[in-house]
Amino acid sequence: MRLASAIRPATDREVPLAVDVLRRAGFGTQVARLLEYPRRSPDGVILVAEGEGGGVSGVACVAAFATTGWIGALGVAPEARRRGLGAALTEASVRWLRNRGAQTVLLYATEAGRPVYDRLGFVAEERAVAWRGVSGGAPPADLQRLGEPDRARLRALDLHATGERRDAVLDTILPLAGVAVAGDDGDGDLLGWAIASPWGAGTAIAAARPEVGVALMAAATAGPAAGTLIVPDGNIAATDALRAWRFVRLNDALRMRLGPAVAWRPDRQFGLFNLFWG
Repeated sequence: MRLASAIRPATDREVPLAVDVLRRAGFGTQVARLLEYPRRSPDGVILVAEGEGGGVSGVACVAAFATTGWIGALGVAPEARRRGLGAALTEASVRWLRNRGAQTVLLYATEAGRPVYDRLGFVAEERAVAWRGVSGGAPPADLQRLGEPDRARLRALDLHATGERRDAVLDTILPLAGVAVAGDDGDGDLLGWAIASPWGAGTAIAAARPEVGVALMAAATAGPAAGTLIVPDGNIAATDALRAWRFVRLNDALRMRLGPAVAWRPDRQFGLFNLFWG
């Protein structure tokens, strides 16, 4: 049987098996939270590769955002490696996303996974780094609580920062809990916002100005417990602040794409939800 023919959407019964595979493949103990969005959203899916005896030997999670789509949490059980299963899962994920209109497929690659994506034609862009710590001093900012009336303005700034229409995932955040900084010219725009992730350890932060982004980073990780921020290397202001606060670098991954470049602005992203869909 061809590998591709054995890859299909997971049943509810198989989700715990998929979580087990991802944990054994090196994902953290909190990976089950990451799977909740693709499991429940009509714009996402958990793909599994059938193993022997009705088990699961490989997993890939996929999320579609209009003309873009993401592959994340892709892992193969240790006993099923070196058989081309990682490539087959990637190709199945790309097909799923293409069928839903994605022109560009994105992912964050580990060093172990990158050779597979290189062979399939993915192009390297830049790294994102996960940091952990407690913030120190930051520029002053007039922080306001986010609420339902802010959704349209939140989407607009997110589009400006990511180059993607991520309404499918942003609109699942209920209630809309977080903080924002309003524009100072009275036009109703947001200069920045920060939302804690329901699916992982990170806080998503977008900002139109460096000082606003750093202020939101500081608010998100003010302590007393350490907080996690995932930041693109291209955001120099964010990286400088994290180093000044003596944050510890946890891990990193390389953003890669298959298809046309997306007009994203890493200098406007001061925190990613996770290394799944940015």
